[in-house]
Amino acid sequence: MATVNKRVYNPVAATANGVACGGVMTVALEEGYETVIRSSPDGLAGPAVVDREAQYVRGSLVFQGWLNAIPLLLGTIGTFVFYERKSGAAAATGYTKHTLTNPMIYSISLNVTKGGYATVSARFECKAESETANIGDMHAMLDSQAAPTHVPAARGGFRISAGVHGSLDIYHITNFSFAAEMPIRKACNDADLAYTAVDVCNEAITVSGSLGFQDSEITSAELKAQQLLLASAGDLVLTIVQSGGAETKTVTIANAFFVSGSQSSDVNSDYSEYSLNYEVGNDPDTPLTLDGTNKVLTIA
Repeated sequence: MATVNKRVYNPVAATANGVACGGVMTVALEEGYETVIRSSPDGLAGPAVVDREAQYVRGSLVFQGWLNAIPLLLGTIGTFVFYERKSGAAAATGYTKHTLTNPMIYSISLNVTKGGYATVSARFECKAESETANIGDMHAMLDSQAAPTHVPAARGGFRISAGVHGSLDIYHITNFSFAAEMPIRKACNDADLAYTAVDVCNEAITVSGSLGFQDSEITSAELKAQQLLLASAGDLVLTIVQSGGAETKTVTIANAFFVSGSQSSDVNSDYSEYSLNYEVGNDPDTPLTLDGTNKVLTIA
């Protein structure tokens, strides 16, 4: 029997809705039918009839171009394109191209951990362009493609050099996360094969995150973690070191307040760790948005 090798690997050159997802690490796709309808056995060993409806294509991606976290949520709906390398094929024709149509991105998470590059995770649901569009239309493939143009990434986040919440300095920060998620509404009715109605509800954004640190300073018999939990809402400002000596970036989460926390002290760990969870409140007089003059998240 002749040797057969149909494998692919390494997602590269990812762009979603016109936004460069440089340093792509993972692409995970799900495709199928939302509903499987099974009749009663009617005297048979299994269902007499089985029907499938509401085709879907959805997925997630992780990349290191962390400055594009919010732009990805705000991108103009178009396509999500990425490539995979074909095993055993020459580079000239050794790539497979994926094109997903109308990826509605409804969730992003920015994660920064000391000792590694910052990453962005995003989730999306594809919207069918017509009532006859199916899984193959929403996720089209091209085989034997030339090497794609490299999509660069401004990497950073391997060290958080300073942090402050309101008037409280926070030292020895080890990790930080920021998540923005919006509900999605979708429908597959009438003669639709897939979801022709998919809406991301920008009016109902949930913003939350976490902060990890080793600052055990005690003031007025209260640990720094306790002071932060008791503090009023305020801007959480972090200084992020960029890769290759590039200028540091300042991350500001507006109107953040801490809601819960934990402490870990272990003989096998170097120092005690604290982890706090936060949320973001809004102000009807000066509403916070993803874009505009009063941003929830600012990277400067």
